[in-house]
Amino acid sequence: MGDRDELVGLPVGGPTTLDAVKLQLAITDDRDDDRITAQVVAVNRMVRTWRCSTAAVGQVEWPADIVLGATLLAARFFRRKNSPAGVEAMGSQGAVYVMRSDPDVAQLLQLGVHSYPTVG
Repeated sequence: MGDRDELVGLPVGGPTTLDAVKLQLAITDDRDDDRITAQVVAVNRMVRTWRCSTAAVGQVEWPADIVLGATLLAARFFRRKNSPAGVEAMGSQGAVYVMRSDPDVAQLLQLGVHSYPTVG
């Protein structure tokens, strides 16, 4: 991948894949493969620079929590095409908005309040 902020010694490739995201979204055709692949590439690049990836340094495979978190994040990014203005659906009570952040993804990827304290 070659990003200067990327951790050294990570497993080859990213934590998520096109197939994993399609499975998460229950997509069986290949109509959106290019769009999903773009999400996968972006998420993998981001995750490879995040502190959560230190758990994968020196490993052959990515830890399950990072794989799931990256897959959920890529699926979330893909679903944003249906809600570019942040509106997920219209209900009887009005608009239903997309959450600004996903606490499950944050927990799996150790983001925000779920990050471990560090010194230095």
